Amino acid sequence: MSFSCTDPLRPARTAPGTTVSVRNLSDWQLTRGFMPLGGGNPNFWLSAPTLRFLHSAPPGLESEAVLLRHISSGREVILTAQTFCFRAGQQVSAAAGGETSRWDFRRRLIARFPIKTLVLGQLLTSGDIAQQGLQQLAPEEVAVLLPAAAETLLQGRQGYLAVLLKDLFAEADPATGRLMDRGFAHLPADPVMKLDLRPWPSFGAYVEDLSSKYRVRYRRARSYGEGIGHRRLGREDASLVPQLFSLYAETSSGASFNVTALTPDYFRWLLEAAEIQGYFNGTGELIGFTTAIPNGQIYHAHYLGLREAYKWSHHLYHNMLFDLLEAGLEGRFATLDFGRTALEIKSSLGAKPHRYANLLRLRSGLLNGLVPRFVRAVFAAQDWQPRSPFRAG
Repeated sequence: MSFSCTDPLRPARTAPGTTVSVRNLSDWQLTRGFMPLGGGNPNFWLSAPTLRFLHSAPPGLESEAVLLRHISSGREVILTAQTFCFRAGQQVSAAAGGETSRWDFRRRLIARFPIKTLVLGQLLTSGDIAQQGLQQLAPEEVAVLLPAAAETLLQGRQGYLAVLLKDLFAEADPATGRLMDRGFAHLPADPVMKLDLRPWPSFGAYVEDLSSKYRVRYRRARSYGEGIGHRRLGREDASLVPQLFSLYAETSSGASFNVTALTPDYFRWLLEAAEIQGYFNGTGELIGFTTAIPNGQIYHAHYLGLREAYKWSHHLYHNMLFDLLEAGLEGRFATLDFGRTALEIKSSLGAKPHRYANLLRLRSGLLNGLVPRFVRAVFAAQDWQPRSPFRAG
């Protein structure tokens, strides 16, 4: 068994677009693809342009769409399949660990071995929006189908040690329990913070609905942000890509867990595929940015970056969150998805936690039983204080 993530992949037995039977499930068919499966899909993460880019360009991930079709009923499930190489020593900060010992043996051991993983789900976003059709299946059916589909995809591929099911179901979904019964371990993860925008017709109405304490905090943040301007960036701002990437790198370096290292090409793509707000100081220097993805009724806050000094001197991060909220309301979206970071400050804007399951199974049954013990030493979700910013009643 290889522990290298750099071994060249043997070609899969099925070329993209080829339909095969799902392993041990003769009534299900699987079709792989890069763009044909997402053709006219309105879901951003399953659309042809997104899948095409994620396959050809970026951030160390091999991505493709997977179509699962039940022959007799015609039911269909669309997923994203990606390759992820987990390196605990590089991707998880030492401070993120839970149970540790004087020698920290478990963390030191796992840090030595990269774990090449097949992911069903989307590593670059949060929540269950990067799949379609799973909700129509019974939990018992899901618990059989997904592992079988993963093994079908892995036929003829070398070096994969694990399968990760990312954010396909809520933690409380019965399918999560059925998959855990089949040997998947539940990985700790922060909740996704979402704000229901439907109660407010405008940003002014939202501010008016804040309690006096939080309205004062809002006005204070806005006063500190005076002197910082922002504007929408587009393809004509391609010369700013190196600065966008530098700001992203400065911010992501402090994260407790980084799934992947993005590239400048990713931000060049976002200039066209997403909405980017650039923040500038009084001399015109780019000091921060946010990216947001309109996806149906969801306005999804994506990656951002900022100069750390402005985070405190001008409450820049706080103001960025308010600007995302204002844009979501102006766009008449139903939900603002803030993602998984900075839980408490997002809670102070009214966002609520939504917990999704991240389920891992090693392909070696012997090693799989050790996963829960090692996970606790590598990463533990941190405690945080929920806030209630709105007036009672």
